[in-house]
Amino acid sequence: MHEVRQRRAGRMRRRAPLAAGALLLAGMLTACGSSAIGGSNDIQPAQQPEQLLPQAKQEGKVVWYTTFADSDVDDMISAFQKSYPGVKVDALRLSADKLPSRLVTEQRGRKYNADVISADCEPVYQLIQAGTLSPYEPPQVPPLPAQLQNLPKGYGNAVYILTSAIAYNPSGVKAQHLQPPTTIEDLTEPQWKGRFSIDPSAINWYESLITSMGHDKALQLVRKLGANSPLLVESHTQSLTQVQSGEPLASVNAYAYKAASLAKKTPTRMAFSNTDPQPAAAALAEVARDAPHPAAAKLFMDWLMSPEGQANVVSITNHTSLDTAAKNDTSVWNPAKWKPAWSLPVITADTYDRYLQEYQKALHAI
Repeated sequence: MHEVRQRRAGRMRRRAPLAAGALLLAGMLTACGSSAIGGSNDIQPAQQPEQLLPQAKQEGKVVWYTTFADSDVDDMISAFQKSYPGVKVDALRLSADKLPSRLVTEQRGRKYNADVISADCEPVYQLIQAGTLSPYEPPQVPPLPAQLQNLPKGYGNAVYILTSAIAYNPSGVKAQHLQPPTTIEDLTEPQWKGRFSIDPSAINWYESLITSMGHDKALQLVRKLGANSPLLVESHTQSLTQVQSGEPLASVNAYAYKAASLAKKTPTRMAFSNTDPQPAAAALAEVARDAPHPAAAKLFMDWLMSPEGQANVVSITNHTSLDTAAKNDTSVWNPAKWKPAWSLPVITADTYDRYLQEYQKALHAI
């Protein structure tokens, strides 16, 4: 246990700069605003693929800044190029905290490298406010739930849905004579002290708690988790890898889509519990302002949001699609069984900053 505490302390020290980085990003977005970078509010008209394809082939490629997992990006590109072999996709995979600042910094320097971006809803909204994106409505877009419909017109292309769950190691839990955790509150109990992890950058998870139980109760719950000596991890991937290894035994806010995939491969070392309400967040795909390859950008966006593209999102990544025809993993997504508690798609930089600080402070991450 002493070794675990030492590791925890080390990760706490490494987390502090991330909080500062998030504050810097919020400051950049607030400072630049739409007037600093510019950008048009005119919605770009949709065109048929046969109209876009010749110009897209002439442009030669599309540049995609994305938070899709490294292991999924190449397969998504291959699926697109099966349909449009004449258009190359150059992908830059960035973490959710790096992508927005990268785009803002580039455009403030009058460098327009990105064509399409896909990332979590909250930072995408900040990028919309900063004027770094252009509104575009593909001809086919999955319908948004009511809770996400307050995004500005011309945006709101939900490329997939993320849900969070409690992941745990069944063999390890059994060996320690513990009951599998089924609620977040379970991990505030004394028997779980120091035996679970949490991602202190998962602001969308915290926002979902606020949505489902109100701000004060959500903060109180996170404080109880923080008081129970969680291991602080640097990514969702890290949290699941550690749970598979048995140290710690559980993660309170793992991504369900990834936990489900790992549970199928290693059922003795990975299982997960969905909570009701179920923390949920949208990832959006949007066109960057002054995209250097505009026809290819539209073609790629149209494909991503089409039934074909959404089917590939589901089959390749196990992410959830809002497309009514999508064959989603029902162990991850079943709104009739687990009511979604959506994170806040429209949030000011100041509110985001405040929530991030209080969330990380409650976890003793800063």
